[in-house]
Order: sequence, then structure tokens, then C-alpha cells
Amino acid sequence: MRLFLPALLMICYLGTINAQPASELLEKIKKLNVLGSVLYVAAHPDDENTRLISNLSKDQKLRTAYVSLTRGDGGQNLIGSELDEFLGVIRTNELLQARKIDGGIQYFTRANDFGYSKNAEETFSIWNKDSILLDVMRVIRTFKPDVIISRFDYRTSGKTHGHHTASAILAKEAFEKSSSGLFMNQTLSDLEPVTVSRLFFNTSYFFWGSKEKFDAADKSDLYSLDVGTYFPALGYSNNEIAALSRSMHKSQGFGINSSRGVSMEYFERIDQKKNPREQSPFDGLDFTWNRVNGGGNIQKIIDQVIVEFDVNVPSKSIPLLQKAEKYIAELSPGHWRDIKLKDIQEIIFQCAGLYTEGFVDKQVLSSGATIKLNTEIIHRSQTNIKLQSIVVQPMVLDTTFNSQLVNNKANYWSATITIPQAESTAPFWLFNGRGNAVYTFDHPKTSILPESDRKLRIQFNVLINEIPYSISKPIIFKNDDPVLGEIRQPLDIIPALIIKPFDPLVLVPQGKNADFSFTIKSNVRQQKGIISFEAPEGIVVEPSTIPYHFIDSSGEFKIQIKVKSLTKNNRLEEIKIFNNGEKLFTHSTIKYNHIPWQNVLIPSKIKVSALDLKIKQKRIAYINGAGDYIDEALIKMGYKVDVIPSSNLNFVNNKNYDVLVFGIRALNNQEDLTNCKEFIINFAKNGGKVIFQYNTAHELVTQNFVPGEFKISRDRVTNEKAEVRILIAKHPVFHQPNKIESSDFNDWVQERGLYFPSTYDNTYEELLSMNDPDEKPLKSGILCHKEGKGYIIYTPLAWFRQLPAGVPGAYRLFSNIISY
Repeated sequence: MRLFLPALLMICYLGTINAQPASELLEKIKKLNVLGSVLYVAAHPDDENTRLISNLSKDQKLRTAYVSLTRGDGGQNLIGSELDEFLGVIRTNELLQARKIDGGIQYFTRANDFGYSKNAEETFSIWNKDSILLDVMRVIRTFKPDVIISRFDYRTSGKTHGHHTASAILAKEAFEKSSSGLFMNQTLSDLEPVTVSRLFFNTSYFFWGSKEKFDAADKSDLYSLDVGTYFPALGYSNNEIAALSRSMHKSQGFGINSSRGVSMEYFERIDQKKNPREQSPFDGLDFTWNRVNGGGNIQKIIDQVIVEFDVNVPSKSIPLLQKAEKYIAELSPGHWRDIKLKDIQEIIFQCAGLYTEGFVDKQVLSSGATIKLNTEIIHRSQTNIKLQSIVVQPMVLDTTFNSQLVNNKANYWSATITIPQAESTAPFWLFNGRGNAVYTFDHPKTSILPESDRKLRIQFNVLINEIPYSISKPIIFKNDDPVLGEIRQPLDIIPALIIKPFDPLVLVPQGKNADFSFTIKSNVRQQKGIISFEAPEGIVVEPSTIPYHFIDSSGEFKIQIKVKSLTKNNRLEEIKIFNNGEKLFTHSTIKYNHIPWQNVLIPSKIKVSALDLKIKQKRIAYINGAGDYIDEALIKMGYKVDVIPSSNLNFVNNKNYDVLVFGIRALNNQEDLTNCKEFIINFAKNGGKVIFQYNTAHELVTQNFVPGEFKISRDRVTNEKAEVRILIAKHPVFHQPNKIESSDFNDWVQERGLYFPSTYDNTYEELLSMNDPDEKPLKSGILCHKEGKGYIIYTPLAWFRQLPAGVPGAYRLFSNIISY
């Protein structure tokens, strides 16, 4: 039976697949007899080897997990405008969808992806190595792997992304310490030590420089595994499934073609030398029921189920499965007993053709709201099944039925419920804000979890062949769409009062006021309270408190305040916003077809950039890049800006515009710019100014876009505190209209710049130089080329991070680039 996987992928993330095809169900039954676990370790979403994870899960039948140290916040977004913590939400869910395809389990740590790092030492200096090590150890002691496989080499610091090497170092240290009862601080006091049998490094050609070098290398000291297995029951090879999994990383542009045939993976054993009698990483390890005292009978019964399984009538296997279930339940409580008991019960439900769900017709609700709950239960088999009761949790709303379920006859029940007081289902790691190095948690034990727990659940209590079972699952949102058909999404719970999305940055001239406004929204009826502000010294908010009173749900109220800076120094501050003295959240939504809809809550705050900013009014045409904020920042500064599609570039002329600014990576993603060089030169010759921000070195739509030889490198300055040297002190860009000083390079975030030009002719003036520790100076921070009456400027500085963050000096310098 061939599964049409692409269609399955469109709906699997909705949590509504109740019964699987019998051929796949048989594979799950086979997995009941494999008691082994493998943990894969790397740094980011998309670092994982989906070919290997899929093979371990689906071919080797091992319980397989991936721990990504970060959620990918520091990456870039090829599908939308979300960056930073919002991008982290997208990439987290892309990982979860990938795991649903390849069969893996997903874990994280508290580490924040703060952007590119050049070595592990820099990474650990920002992250706090010990706190991330504790999280990796928590994953190990929770998941209890027999084998750990690292994607990266712990010996290569400085040769690859620092996060990558850091993940391998942490994997090695956690492997060594997780078995020690001495390493039992308060954070891990709830978990027993775990002894992991083996530690491997999953090497590949890209660690050797080329496929040719790797093919020619002596691999006698390496273990190997062919992951190109074909699954006749599924109609797919392992690598076809892995490609679908890999292609879920859409925000990073990692969609790939599928492949078939032999596909070898190689492993270097790290904890000791290779045993010459072993070829597979798992040779010599016992993954049978023999590792559990009293498990021998279980193995035999499952073997019998496999032999006798009827793909046309899976329910015939239920009596034998229940016999095996009884033996498992009678084992002493323990890791494998608990896992296999849950697994075999899920298989019994699927063999019975059980379909259960509870749904409402709104996707977002708040505590106190009332709504109609609808439920459905049906079984499609000749099995004796009785519905005892339906329980709505956590309200303990219990309705007793004690009725016999008829084969293929749906049973429905509805009730009006009031949403109880409950924690929000929004991404929990953002409840205390993003932070620079790590996320902080009210409950540290949750740091490794992939997503928030959904405690609003529907539980069906049934008897299958007179044996009691409880089927519990989250209540979902379900509706219909005239184009898409049935829509299913997770039901989200958010606070009763939220702030609608707003630009949290306000530029405040020193010693002056700035008007600022945002909108609060009520999600329930009859709500009143007081909005208050907590401002740092030197920043004043007027009025300091604002009362509100909502009668109806969905009411909105615009809050208008004045923000005043009493300081004479350029500074960046935050104003916190509270509701009745409690933390208030800004609610944003993220909707893409390949992941569940996301309702994101960020602690509400106003970023105040108190600065001495002068501008000279210019008419600016802005060509959008990859979803940056720069055009909005220019408007906030006081410039008149028109956003022009790249297809209309030729309509930009010197009569209407003084300055032409290209957004970040515009030369990477705007195909219309392929032949832009002649236009750019003419615009500058006639007195205009052209400003390019950073573009990546690869996949440029054109290599020929400015006068003379010009090449972009992969060089970057990742230390946001790196010294910045002004090379031509008298150049007007440092004087008009703002006097630029060394203090203007304070408070920069994440990095100084990226993809610095490395080759250009001497007609380009080098204005800024900077470098990371122990590296050569990069003198192309701002390059200025005189062309006729105008200028062409290329600046790879990280404006797309500094301006949204409100960095005062970045605003002053960018104003000068525009204005001088």
C-alpha cells in the first residue's frame, strides 16, 4: 500500500490522524520488540541529519530523538518578515513537523541563537556553558539513550560555526557526566544518572573538504550504516522520506530533491577506539526484551502478532496485543515498561479503527470565555468497544454513557463549557522575553521541551474487550473553508487582556517629548483595570497610569502617552507595561501552511532610543530586500520614503528622488535587478546617491552591479563590541549632519557586520575598519564610490539588527549616510 505522503504532511501537524494505514501500523508493531534509543545532538534547527534520523526510527526501529541546542532565532527568513524570537517560533515548529515525518522526538535547551559565532570559546562566553550542559544532561537523563551521535566534531573550534563545535563539546561532556551520581545539583535532582553505552561523531564529506577527498579516505576506523533502505510497505525509500522531512525547513530554504538507492553514513567512535569486529554503530548492543527482567514472553507474543497480522483486518490482532499489554503492565515500573505500555495501547486503538476528537469553532480563547464543545467517537472494526464516559479536562466535566459502540457508526456529544484559568499555550520560552544569551523559565525543568503543554483536553473512557482504556487528546479548533475544505488547528489559550502588535520603538530627542500609542484588546466580557508603566531613571511616561473598562469581548482601547527623555546622552532604554500590576503581553500571530498557526506572546515593553538625531530631508526610494525594517526606520527618523518594487526600478529618477536604498539581500532575491548596473551608474552620475546594504556572497542575481571589480566575501565581524576605527576622519559621513564619535558604536547588538566586500578597486574609499579578535582588519564597513555628481555606497554593517533594536549610534550614522 503506497502512502501519498505529501497529502499526509499537509494535515499531520493538526493532531487529528487517529488511525494509520495497516502497513504502517505493522511497522509500529515491529518496533514494540526493539528496546533501544539514540540521541542526535547538534546546534540549530536544520543541522540534523534527517536521513539518519529517519533510518534509525523507521528501519532500525530505535527510539530516536534530536536535541537542537537552539531554536534558530539568529537565522534569516526566506519566507517572510519574521526575525529573532518570531523566527525561532517558526523554526521550532518546522523541526516538529520534520520529526512527525521522520519519526523522531524533538528536544531543545535554553540556549539563544545569538547569531554567527566564530568559535566555541566565544559561544560559551555568551551562553554560560554550565547552564546549557545541564540542559543537555536533562535531555539524556529524561530520554535515556543507549547511544549519542553528534553531528559535529568537538575538535574543530574556529573551523566552523562556534555553535556547532559547542554542541559537540557539550555532547561529549554530557556523555561523560550523565552517569555520575556526583553531578546531581538541584537542577537535576529529580532525575537518576544514566549510563550511555557509546558516543559517535557522524562524519561526512563536508568535514573533509570535498566528496572526492572523503571517498578516497581510509575509513577502516569508521563505523558505517546504509540508510538508503526501501520500505515496500510504504512505497518509499528512507531517503525519500528524509527529503520530505528536510524540506520542512522552508524558512531557511532547505527544500531538497529526494534520492533513492544505497546511501552510506559514517561514524567515528569518540568514547573509545573502534572494535574491529563491529561495523554498525549498534553491533554488540542488546535491544531486545531480554534487557528487561521478565520481558521474554512479551517478545514471543509480539513476534506472533507480526506473523499473524492481517493488513485487511488489523483488529484481529487486538486480543494478542492485549495479552502482551498485560505482561508489560505487570513488569516493575521503569523506563521501557512505561514507554512500551503507552505504545502498545496506541496500537490497539489504531487496530480498532478508533477515531476520537473534541473541537470548538474558535482558534483563540481566554479564561472565562464560554463556547460550544463538540465531540466525536467512532470505531471501524468488529471489536467489542463500549463508551463509558467523556471527560473534559481540567474542568472535570464528566458525562457517563455506558453505551455499546456500533461498528462504523459515529457518536456525537456537545456541551457548552467555560474556559478555566489556565496557562497560556503560546510558546512558553518567550514568556520572560528573549534575552541575549539564554531563555529564562519560571519552571526550569521545562527548558528542554519543544512546545507548551495543552491542558484543555478531551478524554474518552472506553472498554475494549472489557478492558478499560482512556484516550486523551487536546481539544482543537475545527472549521471549514470553501477552498481548503476542513481546517484543523491547535486551540490556543491567551490572556484575557493583550496588546495588539505594535512597533515598540520610539525615538525621543534629548530633553524632548515623543508621542506614542498602542491598542489593548479584551478577549472576554466585563473587564476593567489599570495600565501602568515602569520607566528607568531619566525617562518619564505621562500619564503614568491609565484606567480601562470593557463591557463586551473583542473590545479595543487606544492608549496614548508621551515619552520624555531627561538625559543628555544617547542611550537605549526600556519601559515595561503592566495590567493591574501584572505582566502584560503583546499578542502576535504567525500563519504558514507548513506549520500550525502560532499565537505568540511577548512581554510588552516600549524601547526608547533617546538620541541627538539630526537629518537633512531627502526624497528616498526604497527597494525591498528580504523583509527588513529599514524603510520603517527611515520614516521614523523623519524621511519621506516610497517603497518601490524592484520591477519598477527604471521608473525611479533623479527628478523625484535624491537617494536610492536597496534592502538587505536585495541582490540575492530580486530577479528584476539582474541588469541593474547601468541604471545605478546613471542615477549616481546625475547627482543621486545609491546605498547597498549587505548581500550574501552566493546566489547573487548578478555579480556585476557597481562600477569596477567588486566581490563579496563571507567575512563577518560577529563581536558586536569589536573596536570600530574611522579611517578617514574628515570624511563628511562622520560629520554631517551628526558628529560621529566612538560612543556611537556602543550598544550594538549581535554583530557588527556580515559578508564584507573583499575585492574592489581604488575608486572606493574605505571609511570604517573593524575585526574580531585575532583576525585581520576588514576595511569595507562603509565603501564610498564617487560617480559623476553622486555617490554609490556599499555598507555590510548589520543595520537590519541595529535599527529595529533602536541603537542610537546606528541611527545617527545611517542618517549621515543618507544626508551628507
